[in-house]
Amino acid sequence: MFATTTTTMTMVTMATMHARATFPSTAPPRRAMTTTTRASASASASPSVVVVRAAADVRGRRRPRAVLARRAAPALGVSSSASALVSASASASAARGAHARRGASVVAGASSAEDGGWNVHAALDAGFGSIALLGATALSLVLANSAGVSGPYLSFWHAHVGPASLALNMSIHHWINEGLMAVFFFAVGLEIKREFVHGALKSLQQAALPCIGALGGMIVPMAVYLGCNNPAWSAGAVAAGWAVPMATDIAFAMGVYNFFKNKMPAGVAAFLLTLATVDDLGAIAVIAVCFAKSLAMNYIAGAALTCAALFVACKKNVTNMAVYGALGVALWYCLLQGGVNADVAGVIAAFAVPANAPAPAGSTAEPEHAGGEPTLLDHLVHKFAPLSALFIMPMFALANTAVPLDASMVSGVFTEPVGRGIMLGLLLGKPVGIAGLSWIACKMNLGKLPTGMTTDHLLTVGVLGGIGFTMCLFLVECCFASNPAAANVGKLSVLLSSTLAATLGAAMMARMPDPKAKLA
Repeated sequence: MFATTTTTMTMVTMATMHARATFPSTAPPRRAMTTTTRASASASASPSVVVVRAAADVRGRRRPRAVLARRAAPALGVSSSASALVSASASASAARGAHARRGASVVAGASSAEDGGWNVHAALDAGFGSIALLGATALSLVLANSAGVSGPYLSFWHAHVGPASLALNMSIHHWINEGLMAVFFFAVGLEIKREFVHGALKSLQQAALPCIGALGGMIVPMAVYLGCNNPAWSAGAVAAGWAVPMATDIAFAMGVYNFFKNKMPAGVAAFLLTLATVDDLGAIAVIAVCFAKSLAMNYIAGAALTCAALFVACKKNVTNMAVYGALGVALWYCLLQGGVNADVAGVIAAFAVPANAPAPAGSTAEPEHAGGEPTLLDHLVHKFAPLSALFIMPMFALANTAVPLDASMVSGVFTEPVGRGIMLGLLLGKPVGIAGLSWIACKMNLGKLPTGMTTDHLLTVGVLGGIGFTMCLFLVECCFASNPAAANVGKLSVLLSSTLAATLGAAMMARMPDPKAKLA
């Protein structure tokens, strides 16, 4: 119970601190900080406070990927016209952030300049998504360990709902992991496609080094885990969890980075964003290929035909989202019944959305590419961000962090092979894999670090890559589906490792010399 109290109090305190910092209830409106002031604040802030406050600025909105990548465009050799457009977009984004910070209340901070109503995207910019996720995690841990509540709460997630005639009578926990998460992966797929078409992955030359780093950041952590879980070396080894430490939670990683971005070269942002995008692709591929059950070939054939129909619609430049929605649901059902992880249907459907189709008339989405006008991809990312951040991810946290804690389980994080493998994979394997393989690639002239980026910055990126959280928790569910004891230890290991990686990454960036001070 002590471990439960400590964990939940930490999460609640961090979320409360961020809420107070973001929405001062009595302080008068203040001017937005200058660049110099922001840099000074970054240097003096406590890393443990910064971790969640910064993560709250990004959680639930993947939009900053493209914005930050384009801010780094000059360092990566992107054209001056594209860079100019990016600067305008970034300025608008900064203005919105400053407006949210100046608000004297939550409502004022999230109000729309156009109609005076509540603006959910301003709320996400202000950190509501992160607060919702942390709050859901803390609440789930408390309920799962509270006398008189724990039993009914845990039983709720295992209650079955859905039509048995369609073989869809699944537990609520299963519906969230196989149903809602497919929608989450649709949003992820939209971002990945946009990066390939308009962002950092458009150019092979720009993407080469971070792609190599991402490969190292997947392979080395898996090798570390397998080393810790070799049956010949460790009693109680569970090799099935090899994929858990390969993933990175880009929202939290970029949140921590974003707080200290004034102390980092511009090219580091694009490097981290590209690396994390490739990391997402790797995790999705592993989920699709390695966690397939016994395959039902008739449903697999139906899934193949549905995929073909999706990409015909893309080729014909169909923009009616009802078509993609219907085909996406059909694909999800075929994959689910065919024995393949059904969440992959969301990614495939997202990849089929036409990349350059214009946004619907009246869309409030901002353009995230060099064309100057918002596309259908921009519109969909804009629409799905609130659903993902304020509903899907908190529900995922509620369902997947309901872990009854005891002393032996907490100690197992450090003593059992599963716990050691995940912790060492994220805290050691990630930085060694990302920084090590990238350094070797540079020495072999296979890639080049962005302008101003040094090995210290590269190592910092590697540490930030160890923030696994959401994706690692999802992989825990996939890897340990038939081993609840290992799953509980794995979840605790992911939460602790991600917190340590975020704190260490923040501390490393806080100690970086200010490049502007050097110039002065």
